[in-house]
Amino acid sequence: MSDAHVFLDSLFATAVAAAHPANFLPPLLPAPPKGRIVLLAAGKAAGSMAEVAERVYLDERTLAPDRLTGIAVARHGYGRPTRVVDMVEAGHPIPDAAGLAAAERALSYADAADSDDLVLVLMSGGASANWIAPAAGISFADKQTVTRALLKCGAHIGEINTVRKHLSRIKGGRLARHAFPAQVVTIAISDVPGDDPAVIGSGPTVPDPSTLAEARAMAAKYRLDVPEAVTRALADPANESPKPGDKAFDGATFTLAARPADALAAAEAAAKAAGYEVISLGDRVEGEAR
Repeated sequence: MSDAHVFLDSLFATAVAAAHPANFLPPLLPAPPKGRIVLLAAGKAAGSMAEVAERVYLDERTLAPDRLTGIAVARHGYGRPTRVVDMVEAGHPIPDAAGLAAAERALSYADAADSDDLVLVLMSGGASANWIAPAAGISFADKQTVTRALLKCGAHIGEINTVRKHLSRIKGGRLARHAFPAQVVTIAISDVPGDDPAVIGSGPTVPDPSTLAEARAMAAKYRLDVPEAVTRALADPANESPKPGDKAFDGATFTLAARPADALAAAEAAAKAAGYEVISLGDRVEGEAR
């Protein structure tokens, strides 16, 4: 490997380290509640985030293992050896049956939480695909079809998530509804331009400013070829997402723990320290990856 390759590899490692849960998550984890900690993690870093949380709570804060429960779901190949939190690997970017089952279990955990419990939601890029819970009247195959159509149409991530949030029982603030009245604390690693909490992982624990009308407009704009069941769901007022002011968000908190900009800044600093002039294109570059 050439010196240039070694240097570029070192910049990559520096960028990853800046966004690795082991380096930022411990001080952000809330104190244990009177009841249980229900840990729900999703996304490519879900295993690492759950692993760090287990170490902090079980080893450093000596929490009894029976007071920590939950499930983490990451894309295939990204699992970690968790101890008490169940670890699941699932499809990304196209959801699969493992993600479907994991989302149902996450909703069940949230439903079972009470006012003495803390629902700790750890999210990272990929959570939208890993937590798949179709709205009433939509089949799993329908959700796979609309996901493929959205990925192929050229829509940006905010537009894609506007549609996905209105076809789901977990996205767009609905996980917070399931967890109420438990305290909900969300800690997230952003993977989206602008770092909007309502877009990261399709915002399962925050109010959703987007509307069904906007989701229908996106479908029309990109002429999405979707099943009739999806068209009906986007016209059903019951699938409107919870908005700011909904009681489900009373006491809920959201912390943005790491951003693409942080990783870029760390790599930029390392390159400058090595004597290079750096031109950063920023973290808001979007478009066809090829």
